[in-house]
Amino acid sequence: MRAIRSRILVLVLLFGQPQANDAKNLFEEIHQNILADTLREDTLRGVTISILRLPVASAQTPMAVSVLEGTWLRRAEPQLTLRESLANAPGIWTMGEANFAQDIRLAIRGFGARAAFGIRGIRLLLDGIPETTPDGQGQVDNLDLAVIERIEILRGSSGGLYGNASGGVISLRTEGVASQPALRLRLAGGSWGFQQGHVSFSARTRRQGLRFSLTHQRMKGYRDHSAMRATLLNARWEVRSRDSSVSIQTLLNYARSPQADDPGALTAEAVALNRRAAHPTNLRFRAGEAVEQGRIGLVVEKKWRKGHTSLARTYALYRNFENRLPFLPGGQVQLQRFVAGVGLQHSWTNSQVSFSTGFDLDYQSDHRQRFDNLDGQRSSLELKQREKFATAGLFAAARWSPNLRWNLSAGIRYDYVYLQASDEFLIDGDQSGQRSYPRVSPWVGLTRRIGQHFLLRASGATHFEVPTLSELSNNPTGGGGFNLGLSPQRTYTAEFGMQMGPSSRWVADLAFFWATTTGELTPFELPQTPGRLYYRNAGQTRRAGVELSWRARLHPLLLTELVWTLAEFRYDRFLTPAGDFGGRRLPGLPQHWGMLDVRYGGENGWFARAQVRYAGPYFADDANRIRIAPVTLLSGRMGYCWSGLHHSLELFAGVDNATNKAYFHLVRLNAAAGRFFEPAPVRTFLAGLSWEWKGHNPVRFSNSL
Repeated sequence: MRAIRSRILVLVLLFGQPQANDAKNLFEEIHQNILADTLREDTLRGVTISILRLPVASAQTPMAVSVLEGTWLRRAEPQLTLRESLANAPGIWTMGEANFAQDIRLAIRGFGARAAFGIRGIRLLLDGIPETTPDGQGQVDNLDLAVIERIEILRGSSGGLYGNASGGVISLRTEGVASQPALRLRLAGGSWGFQQGHVSFSARTRRQGLRFSLTHQRMKGYRDHSAMRATLLNARWEVRSRDSSVSIQTLLNYARSPQADDPGALTAEAVALNRRAAHPTNLRFRAGEAVEQGRIGLVVEKKWRKGHTSLARTYALYRNFENRLPFLPGGQVQLQRFVAGVGLQHSWTNSQVSFSTGFDLDYQSDHRQRFDNLDGQRSSLELKQREKFATAGLFAAARWSPNLRWNLSAGIRYDYVYLQASDEFLIDGDQSGQRSYPRVSPWVGLTRRIGQHFLLRASGATHFEVPTLSELSNNPTGGGGFNLGLSPQRTYTAEFGMQMGPSSRWVADLAFFWATTTGELTPFELPQTPGRLYYRNAGQTRRAGVELSWRARLHPLLLTELVWTLAEFRYDRFLTPAGDFGGRRLPGLPQHWGMLDVRYGGENGWFARAQVRYAGPYFADDANRIRIAPVTLLSGRMGYCWSGLHHSLELFAGVDNATNKAYFHLVRLNAAAGRFFEPAPVRTFLAGLSWEWKGHNPVRFSNSL
């Protein structure tokens, strides 16, 4: 801290001699910024939350929102999956981080747990551009976590803001263009053949800026037949007007993953014999996937006078996907996907009123083909169809603050969803069809401030989920077209929360939520096609729980964070051919899970982190017969950061699952033939270095938290 004080004194001497109170305020502001440079959930800070599509400060948010940002978002991490950082927000449950053919499974308050692969029922945004396809399926195999600097999470129903499949929203922001030229190189490696290289460059002129990054990573994998390779490219070009009232961002993203092997799930007996083995049928049929995807986006923002702002975005995406499943009939999938969209939003705000309105138009076209999988070789054509999903949404939201204590917010959205399947495989008849769904999604919220450090909030919202094109095309009858037995699900939620802080040492957030869903889409498998999920509608489900996050500074160089979720996820009504599952717990979701995180950052350059994660027991099937045991995992990071005038070098090392626990990173829900379990890696090591050059950096602060 003495070094910081001395630098502030230099600034005061160079740029003037403010009054004593001004100098004190300057010191306190810089001190708080340094302390805030960590992975955190913001509570009661003056941060504008863009995820609500309304100019609202975090201290006025009626819904539960978590903000994660800072140095520790990427520091000493493998930067492979979102699981690395999302544990610092309550209500979020993740699985599947070690199977890159299946992608990470992510649930917010239980929504998204049923995904056949990737992320389902949760809206993903990357720099304001939808990462989730219009039909509600999200995949993150094209995301480069090395360039993510901020994550906003809306933990609750958000249909009134984002339409279909908005059980929660995750907004990812990549690094902006640095004010001065900068170059960063990073190399990392670790257990199970993990290798990663990253390079990024940033430069700016007076009104233009460019950032470019390239990452290549590969891994042999803990289990047999679990290797992966991927190359990720990102670019951003920014242009601003002379008065900075207009900004234009062009965003480019390209990903190529020619290999992501799928070792498959095992039975309990097979796990006991060899937990590192791949399932024999996955080896026989060479199960896995290959992906190539490119996307371009354009975001234009115009700031008008008197608090008016307009924001326009447009994007286009192409995805070529090949998948080999571990069975013969239709076991090879070839998918060409095109997605495009446009959106416009206008907002206005003053001290008492904020208003926002806009529209979203999104279109998705999938050309799907299925071939027989003859021991890994493509054989006879079994299905060929074109599928379209189009959605148009119109929304409006407003906030009214009659005084400094009360804030009332409300909004409504109308969506029209259109789906079409055009059968091009007519040997078994023409099974083309179309469907449409109009939906209205309102929401309302209220906040009440008590004193300077206490805030109460309450909200009610709705959202709906239309079956994805993949879910509709997976027809249990084996034919083409859509599964006409599936319908959209509808959810009604209520939430009550309290925020406390920031005091000098700690902040806390407590949220209570309730949600009722009718027509819940639930997965199941058939013995003849293991690994392919089919879906049916349950009668009614309910979700209720408590979320806690607490952050305390017990020492100037130590930051402690506790995150805990206690929830109940159950079927109220669910009658199936296999039995009546009413009253049973939803599979794949524990009743409680949490994390304790302790971080150290000193002025001498050393830093360290220890994290404990706990997950309670849960079930793998609707009947609640297959119980997954609880697990406690310990991980650690440490390193040293040396900073010069223009250069910095960081060396780091880490360990995951330090106590060598045997657990499952992914459980296949309602799997056929007892194949539920995907064993997780045991103790895993990581090491690497990061070097950065900056063209000009006259004032350097310490490496404290």
